[in-house]
Amino acid sequence: MSAVRSDDLVRAPHPRLRPFVGDYVGYDISGVPAGTHLGLPSGALTFIVAIDEPLCQVDPGTGESENFDVLLAGLHLRSTLIRHSGTMAGIQINFGPFAPRALFGIPAADFAHRTYDLDVVSRPLAAELHDRVNASQSWPSRFDAIDDVLIRCLGDRRNPRAEVVESWRQIAVGRGGLPVSLIADRIGWSRRHLASQFRSELGIGPKDASRVLRFDRARRLIAVGRVPLAEIAATCGYADQSHLNRDFRALTGTSPQGWLRGDDVARLSAVDDSVVDDHAAHSVHD
Repeated sequence: MSAVRSDDLVRAPHPRLRPFVGDYVGYDISGVPAGTHLGLPSGALTFIVAIDEPLCQVDPGTGESENFDVLLAGLHLRSTLIRHSGTMAGIQINFGPFAPRALFGIPAADFAHRTYDLDVVSRPLAAELHDRVNASQSWPSRFDAIDDVLIRCLGDRRNPRAEVVESWRQIAVGRGGLPVSLIADRIGWSRRHLASQFRSELGIGPKDASRVLRFDRARRLIAVGRVPLAEIAATCGYADQSHLNRDFRALTGTSPQGWLRGDDVARLSAVDDSVVDDHAAHSVHD
C-alpha cells in the first residue's frame, strides 16, 4: 500500500540492509471517510508494521476479513482490499525480492500471491517488531528499531542463483521495458529456463515482473495527476493509452480514474513525480 510521504516519514535502511531493502515509509492518515483502500501490485514485497490498530484485509469474494499486526505479502498480480475506519498508521518496509531469503532464509516465491502475518515465519520476531515500533514515540526511533531487528536477522544464507539476480536487476533498471528474450540472451539461458528459475525463486515469471514494474511506475504518475494518461502510457512503455487502461483494469479491477475517485487514501498518498522511485531497482542483491 502507499503512504503519505514527507521528509520525516521516509528513511533509507541501515547500509547493511540496503542490498535487500528499499526505504521505510511511515504513514499516519486520518480525517478520511471510513472505507476501503486498494493495495496495488508493485515491484516490492509488502511488509507493514501496524501502529495502534491492526491492518484489516478483506477477501473481496467472501467478505471475510483478517487482521495483521505485521503483514508480509509477496509479489502478486491482483490488488488486495484494506478496510479502514478513516484512520491508519504504520510503517511500510519496501522489501526487495531477495530480502526474504537474506533475512529469513525463505525464497520470495513462498510468499507470492499470499498475505501472512510475520508470526507465521517467526512469532518472537513479529512480536519484537510490533512491540518496539508501537512503544516508540517518534518516527526516527521507530526506524531505528526496525534497523536493529532486521540487521540481527541477516545471516549466512544460501544465495539465489546469480543469473536470477542479474535478470531481476535488468528488469528493474530497465523499468520493465526490456524484452525477456534479450535478458535471457544476456545471462546465457533459454527463455524457458529463465522463466522456470525466476518463478521458482520469486513466484512470478520475468514477463509478469516486467508488467508489474511498468504498472507500478504508471500508477505513481497517475496518482500525482499532473500528466495526461497518454503521456504516462508512452513514458512507461505501453503501446498506447488503451493498453495502459486495459492493464490497469486487469491488475486492479478498476480504471485509473475509478481508482482515484474511489480511494481517498490513494489520493492522499500521491508522490510527486520528481521523487517517483522504483524501489525494486534500489533493493537489488549485490
